[in-house]
Amino acid sequence: MLCFLRMAFVFLLVTWSSAAFIISYVVAVLSGHVNPFLPYISDTGTTPPESGIFGFMINFSAFLGAATMYTRYKIVEKQNQTSYFSTPVFNLVSLVLGLVGCIGMGIVANFQSVTLRISTEISGDV
Repeated sequence: MLCFLRMAFVFLLVTWSSAAFIISYVVAVLSGHVNPFLPYISDTGTTPPESGIFGFMINFSAFLGAATMYTRYKIVEKQNQTSYFSTPVFNLVSLVLGLVGCIGMGIVANFQSVTLRISTEISGDV
C-alpha cells in the first residue's frame, strides 16, 4: 500500500511541477512579459499574474515532495523491520536532506526576483 502511495505522490509531483512551469510560461507569453522563444525560466515568474500562479503551484509541489520523502522514509523503515535493507541513520539523513530540499523549493517559490526600476529623472537639487 505504501509503495502505491509513494508512486501516486511521485506521479502527482512530476505532473504538478511540470504544469507549474508550463502554465506560468503560457501566462507570461500571453501577457507579453517574455519573449516566446527560449525565455529564461526566472523571467517567466517575476511579474504578476504569473508570479502568483508560479508561487502557489511550486509551494504545492514542495508539499508533495515532502509527503513523498516521508512516505519513502516509512517504506524503508518498514523494510528494515523484516530484513536488513539499509542503516536507519542513512534513512533519517535522506529524510532530512529531502525535507531541506523541499523547504528550499518553497523559498524559491515565495522569494522571486525583484524587478528594480531606476528613474532616469535627475533632480536639480544637488
